[in-house]
Amino acid sequence: MNRKQFIANLGLGAVSVSSLLSAPWTSPREIQFPSTDSWSEIQKQFLPIPNTIYMNNGTMGITPRPVLKALQESFELVAKSGYYPSDLKTIKERLGPLIGVDTKTIAITKNVTEGINIACWGNELSAGDEVLMTAHEHVGGCAAWLYRAGTEGIKIKTFTLGASAEETFSNFKKALSPKTKIVAVPHIPCTIGQILPIKDICSEARNRGIISIIDGAHPLGMIQFNITELGCDYYAGCLHKWLLAPLGLGFVYLRPERLANTKIHNIGAYSLGEFDMTAENPMNKNLVDETQRFSAGTFCGPLYDAAVRAIDWYMAVGPAKIEARVKDLTLHAQTELRKMNKDIHVLTPLEEKSRGAQTTFSFHNKKAPDFLKYAQSFNPKFILRHVHEGKLDAVRVSTHYYNDHEQIDALMEKVRGFVKG
Repeated sequence: MNRKQFIANLGLGAVSVSSLLSAPWTSPREIQFPSTDSWSEIQKQFLPIPNTIYMNNGTMGITPRPVLKALQESFELVAKSGYYPSDLKTIKERLGPLIGVDTKTIAITKNVTEGINIACWGNELSAGDEVLMTAHEHVGGCAAWLYRAGTEGIKIKTFTLGASAEETFSNFKKALSPKTKIVAVPHIPCTIGQILPIKDICSEARNRGIISIIDGAHPLGMIQFNITELGCDYYAGCLHKWLLAPLGLGFVYLRPERLANTKIHNIGAYSLGEFDMTAENPMNKNLVDETQRFSAGTFCGPLYDAAVRAIDWYMAVGPAKIEARVKDLTLHAQTELRKMNKDIHVLTPLEEKSRGAQTTFSFHNKKAPDFLKYAQSFNPKFILRHVHEGKLDAVRVSTHYYNDHEQIDALMEKVRGFVKG
């Protein structure tokens, strides 16, 4: 890819039921991509948040200027042209190779929660069947399972995350039982940011005839990964965290062998190949033979366009470069926090293969919410996240490449001041 600029076209979008849609448009856009290896220069492509050091990327990423520009231009194009957005193809063509899957195996969703629900409700379970999870689930990853447990009598079982990938995998295997029908775990939990040994987990599940469903809210844009190589049956991800696309876009992957056996509970135009309500018997069984059947209803075309630009931006900066950068920032934060081990417990493993872009720590004798208030009392204030899941009372530091060592050092100064106060 040309790192200096990229000319992108909104191509002719393939749709499932073409008669419902007007002809799409073609709109060339020139997007300036980073032409420097300087992180300080790349950081200038983000709108500054006044009097703030933002370290909560695990909740929401900050969108770079070129992606915001693409979003605005696309909304203006819809308003000026009067065309109905119908380009479902381009975003999947750009996303598929990035995550190592065929485009026919993914559908675009609004978020991870929607993808998890597709996988959850798509599989039949009986009372007493076990779903193995962790105590570190985000509500979006576990709510559907909890509801089914309350209404259908399925059993939720959890296993403990270890201090290393090896220990975590060992704990996982010990928790499996003949009643385990589904494994539903995060690739990177929202709590402590630990990269789980998902490939090993999915392989073990497959060998035992257990379905694997992965909450992939965090990896995309943070670390490089290949879903096909992970070997999972389902994978739900989002684009608005580490990929830095605008809010409101996700994806769901279905292993091809699972497509026919996954029930659909929300069907629309993009689910069908064709329909004819004038027929004597209009019943239609002609579902599209791809994961696209799980996309239903009008979508926000400008969001799709902006997400394509976010992928282009990510590729231009460089996936390997970004991964090295965020892991380096995390290592720096962990190293500094561990110097305060008399007052602080670092919950995120230091092990390189388990380290992503987030560090979570708790205080021995103080409350995390009190520190969050303390951290926001300064100028600039720090935006962090309180971790309460799993009955933790901790602080999560989520840094992306628009952060730097100096900002982390400033945060560490505040932590030292808080524990001494």
